[in-house]
Amino acid sequence: MSELTVAVLQFCPGIDQERNLKTAGRLLAQASFRGTRLAVLPEMFSRFLPAAKWRENAEETGGAVEKFLAEQALANRIYLVGGSYVEKTAEGEYFNTCAVFTPEGQLAGRYRKMHLFWTDIPGRTRYDERSYLSAGEGRFSFDADGFRVEVGICYDLRFPEFFRPSGGKPADIFCLPSAFMEATGAAHWASLVRARAIENLAYFAAADTAGTHFDVAERPGEKVKTWGHSMVVGPWGNILGQVDSGEGMAVAEISHGDIARARAKLAALEHIRDDLWPKRH
Repeated sequence: MSELTVAVLQFCPGIDQERNLKTAGRLLAQASFRGTRLAVLPEMFSRFLPAAKWRENAEETGGAVEKFLAEQALANRIYLVGGSYVEKTAEGEYFNTCAVFTPEGQLAGRYRKMHLFWTDIPGRTRYDERSYLSAGEGRFSFDADGFRVEVGICYDLRFPEFFRPSGGKPADIFCLPSAFMEATGAAHWASLVRARAIENLAYFAAADTAGTHFDVAERPGEKVKTWGHSMVVGPWGNILGQVDSGEGMAVAEISHGDIARARAKLAALEHIRDDLWPKRH
């Protein structure tokens, strides 16, 4: 296919998994009705919890969340980039995992978040995903009706080298489930999403959670807030569709033609210095 309809879904997940799955299912049905073929859910869409509770609420690989995603992909006949959930493997490791399913309800693969966020600001805040999760070791890509799709999660967005590794054909579209915080989202979200699209002359579909969640651990009464503003960006950096705050979706059509035209106008991917940087082939 030369064209593909993409949707990024946005809502405010809480601690109630059943309620979150119902919301996700309703939004996926709406996206399917609008002709979506590739849908992206936000990070931690099934249960949004403080990091200290991740392990006790983790799901074994292939558990209820993945069963839900498989059913939704099949029912809506879509490629489904399944946000993320905390996965417990048979080896006893914990990952922030995005499972991807085909329109036949089959598992295309899993991406486990490679860049784990941490910060330590004395007297203000300390947060360290490394205390609860292992980092993934490999990228993941799949084919969606002839479009090469690569998957990242949230903090990966800040690492341009993640989206331009050496070797391999450049992706046609990047999909990023995310839970960007309100403060950093307001400052950086749109700039980073557009930059990653422009750098690679590729589409970028970023689905973010949006809303007010639980108390900040160090400052009871102050709430964790996520930014939203989920968007689909074109290979020239143009925003094709965007949600503001609250629940909703952005739907956009992508095409091989637009990718080819952008890369013909600016052949930067062909100008990488082999003697300085690894070149993508």
